[in-house]
Amino acid sequence: MGKPKYDQILVAAYHLLATVNYQNMTTARIAEAAGVAEGTLYRYFKNKRQLLFEVLKHFGDQIMEKIFQKVSPQQSYMQNLHHFADAFQDSLQRDIPFYRIMYKAFSELDDPEIFPALRDYFIAQLDKIREVFEWSVQRGEITVDSADLDLIVQHLWGIADGFMKRTILQINLPIQQREIEFTLSLMQAAINKELQ
Repeated sequence: MGKPKYDQILVAAYHLLATVNYQNMTTARIAEAAGVAEGTLYRYFKNKRQLLFEVLKHFGDQIMEKIFQKVSPQQSYMQNLHHFADAFQDSLQRDIPFYRIMYKAFSELDDPEIFPALRDYFIAQLDKIREVFEWSVQRGEITVDSADLDLIVQHLWGIADGFMKRTILQINLPIQQREIEFTLSLMQAAINKELQ
C-alpha cells in the first residue's frame, strides 16, 4: 500500500509481535506504538488477525525476495542452492524477530481464519523453492518425477525449519558455513542418488 500510516502500523505491529504473543497484542498497544489513534488502525486493517497476516506476508515476502535475489533459471540447481543457502544464513542472523513471529503464529492454528492463511502462505513459499528445481528439470539437469520433487522441497524446507528453530532457541550459534555446505552436499547426494 505504501501509505505512511499503514507502514507505521505494520512496523509497530512487527516489533510488538516480536516481543509479545498474539493474544497479548491489542490494537490499542499497536496504535500507541505506531503513534496513531486506534481508529486509524481500523482504516487500514479489519482487525488484529488481518494485521498478523499482513505482517507475516509483508516481512516474509521481503525476506524471501532477499533469499532468492541471486537465484536464477540460468544457473545449475547447486549454484542456486548455494545462493539460497548463503542468503538464508544471512537472514537467520538478521531476521530473528520475523522467525519468532512466524512460530508464534503457529500457536493460533485453531483459529479458522489464521489456519488457511498460514497454510496458503507457506504453500506459496514451498512453490517458490520448487520452482528452482523445476528449472533444472526443464533443462534436463536433473530428472525427478513430481512426487520426488515434492520430497526434495519438503526436506529442504524441514532443514531450513531446523535452522530457524536453532536460531530462535539460540542453540549452537552461530550456524557455521561448514554446516550449510554439509547440508548442501547431503541434498546433492540425495538428488544424485535419485538420478541413478
